[in-house]
Amino acid sequence: DTNRGIVTTSPNLPHWHNVPLRDILADKLGVVTYLINDASAAALGEHRFGAGMGFDNIVYLTVSTGIGGGIIIGGELYSGTDGCAGEVGHMTIEADGPQCHCGNFGCLEALASGWAVAKAAIKRINNGEKSSVIELVDGRLENIAAETVAMAARRGDRLAADIVSEAAKYLGIGLANLVNIFNPELIVIGGGLSKMGDMLLKPARKVLEERAFRLPADTVRVVRARLGSNAGIVGAAAYVFAQRAETGAKA
Repeated sequence: DTNRGIVTTSPNLPHWHNVPLRDILADKLGVVTYLINDASAAALGEHRFGAGMGFDNIVYLTVSTGIGGGIIIGGELYSGTDGCAGEVGHMTIEADGPQCHCGNFGCLEALASGWAVAKAAIKRINNGEKSSVIELVDGRLENIAAETVAMAARRGDRLAADIVSEAAKYLGIGLANLVNIFNPELIVIGGGLSKMGDMLLKPARKVLEERAFRLPADTVRVVRARLGSNAGIVGAAAYVFAQRAETGAKA
């Protein structure tokens, strides 16, 4: 809740419930503090200084350990009523799909995030399928990560390539939903999994084109983020300047 500065819940921080983070930091640091979701901050950073410069209507996705998003409409960050807009990772993609950390089933995050990719690899290897993924982690299943699967896929591992292909399919379905809802000019993909490049994004684009309405699908471009891990920091700074400007305070 950005209005009250409270983290009401977080799927990847399970013990965080109604944490007044803004006030905690303000008390500790002795400065005026604002609260913004990390993906929304990254969206703002990419819009102002990265891949989204010059575009008014953007959807930003961070595809990493989890999946988050930020929405820019008419050149402004759209936060929703309580600052909760942009939770694209928790749209339901498959009604009876795997359970997400948020408690729902079949979320995009549970199907295409870093932890979902790693979990899929571990499950299939445990079920007896052969893969070079296990060699890359010296036989330690618990060390399998999305990066490991991507490395194996680049080397021609069939199981790894299949898992990446599945993640790309679900990501593409999510992108098609976002295109139909928001009709953006640009979709910017950031986060660790974006480093897979065309191995992930090319098939995702294909699914988008197959499933979204023709006009918005033809209009939208899907690109990788430019600011990398700095997007959130840059966007957070821009957010503070904007908030201070609104109140006439010196940033």
